Amino acid sequence: MQTKAAKRYAAALHSFARQRGLTAEILRQLEEFAGLWQDSPELRQVMQSPRIERSRKANILQAVGSRLEFSQPLMNLCNLLLDKGRLEILPALFREFEALEDMAAGRARAHCLVAHPLTEEQLGKLRQKLIKISGAKDVLLTLETDPSLLAGFVVSIDGKIIDGSLKGRLHRLQRRLAR
Repeated sequence: MQTKAAKRYAAALHSFARQRGLTAEILRQLEEFAGLWQDSPELRQVMQSPRIERSRKANILQAVGSRLEFSQPLMNLCNLLLDKGRLEILPALFREFEALEDMAAGRARAHCLVAHPLTEEQLGKLRQKLIKISGAKDVLLTLETDPSLLAGFVVSIDGKIIDGSLKGRLHRLQRRLAR
């Protein structure tokens, strides 16, 4: 249910932001607020507590919005989420908004596990192959080193997993031999 609500709110906010050229600004603000929400158990506890009056929560939200320099549309959305008791969907709303903006910009995001750090040349070649595979205009790569792969890489992009690791090849060979 949380994801459905986050998708609906993100779609409405994204549509509004695109019409007014505010997507980059709102994306940055959402990212900051979602990070603060995730990193501050105290903030979550206060904002979700039924014992604390709505007016006090609104004042706290206003202070956070001022500190993070929220645009008025985002402040309005946050107040609506407060009224509906749905502030906890903020991290999911951010991810959905980011995905909508990536789609609109023709970007894909990929997470890549590598056995050893890649050189700039290898990184460029990998990015070009992923652009070709995904059909995206650009690919934003997140790299993570995992020596247990032995060699090669494992990429997750657009819900697909591409296993080009030595560990994966050995596992596939083991399965074939077991048949």
